[in-house]
Order: sequence, then C-alpha cells, then structure tokens
Amino acid sequence: MNLDFSSEAGVVNFVLWLLACFSLLTWSVILLKLGEWGFNACRNFFFLKTNEGLNEQQPLHKNVGPAKAKSPLGQIYQAGQRILAQIPDQQGLRIDQYAAWHALIERALKQQIQKEKAKMDSGLGWLASFGSTAPFVGLFGTVWGIMDAMREISSKGSASLDVVAGPIGEALIATGIGIAVAVPAVLGYNFFIRLNRSANAKLEHFAEDFLQATIKGHLQQQPTQQPAVTTHGNANPK
Repeated sequence: MNLDFSSEAGVVNFVLWLLACFSLLTWSVILLKLGEWGFNACRNFFFLKTNEGLNEQQPLHKNVGPAKAKSPLGQIYQAGQRILAQIPDQQGLRIDQYAAWHALIERALKQQIQKEKAKMDSGLGWLASFGSTAPFVGLFGTVWGIMDAMREISSKGSASLDVVAGPIGEALIATGIGIAVAVPAVLGYNFFIRLNRSANAKLEHFAEDFLQATIKGHLQQQPTQQPAVTTHGNANPK
C-alpha cells in the first residue's frame, strides 16, 4: 500500500494499515486473556482439590505453602492467614477483641479480591477501545475515499463508472474492515466481562466461607463463662 499522506489514497491506505494493527492487537488480547482465564481456572481447581474441606473446617489450623497459593483462591486464603497469624493469644481474647480482628480479616480479604479483579480486568480496556473506535476509523477512511472520488470526477469532468469505482470501492473496504475489527473486540469484551463476573462471585463466596469458618473456630475456642456469684458479708443465710 502507498502511505504517501500527500495523496488521498495514502490516507486511506494508512487507515487500512491502522485497522490491521487494531485487528492484530484485538486477537492478541483475546488469546492472552483466554490463556490467562484457563490457567487461573486450572490453578483454582487444583487448589480446592488438594485442600478439600478448607473452609468447612477450622482454617486457622490449616497451612497452605506459597507454592500452592499461586491461584487466585490461594492468594485470598493467604491474605486471611496473614492476619490470623498476627492474633497474639487466641485463648485470652474477649469476644469484642475477636470482632476487631475479624474486621481486619474481612478488610484484607476484600482488598485481595480487588487485586485479583484488577488482574482479571487488565487488557479489557483495549478491547473496549478497539470495539468503539474501529468503526469510526473505518468510516473516516470511507469519507476520505469518497472525497477522493469526488475530486477525481471534478478534475476529469466525467462521472463514468471507471472513474469512481476504484476510489469508492477502496473507501467501502475501509468501512468493512472497521466493522470486522470492532465485532470480535466487542464480543470478546462482553465474553470476558461475563467470565470475570462469575469468577469474582466465586472469589467472594470463598472469602465469605473463610471468614465464617474463622469466626466459628474462634467461638468454639471460647471457654464457657460461668456466672459470678457474689456474697455479702452482712447477709444472713436463711
């Protein structure tokens, strides 16, 4: 293609090259996000399989090594465990003190969920940008090509088919390529948004189960409180 911007055809060709770059980047992002999603799904599956009953039992007695915590679920679990490890003496704390630690655990879990969500959403902005701008870039090429065709008609004083067919056909190709780039970008963006919404729900459920199991474990560790019996020295028993 001729990229001489001093000519009208050069501008149209530049638009076509730009749309080709958009298409290459779009499919690159789609393939990378598919691989990332599949990899995370496999790691979450093996994390849960190797740690069955992790949230049904007391998680504060469970230890998952760093090598097994690379999955998103494992990262959330480790975030909660880091706060649990900071509790000084679990047997000597009151219920209100436990409640403060539980609030810290909940905050740590939410922060880790946000980090995992940001990782999953990375790259989707490119798909949204390509999907929204590619049709307009193609339309720009079409308009410029039609302007070129009008100038050609004006210079030759003829509106025959052989004069206008070439420039208008090239202009319409720009619009078609712009739409062809936008369609997979929009479909890919919506597809990954749905996948990420489902994955985020699983992460939130796991965090809620972890917090619930932690609170349950702390409550079970609390000694039974016996009511204090006070006696008065001046009281005469009957």
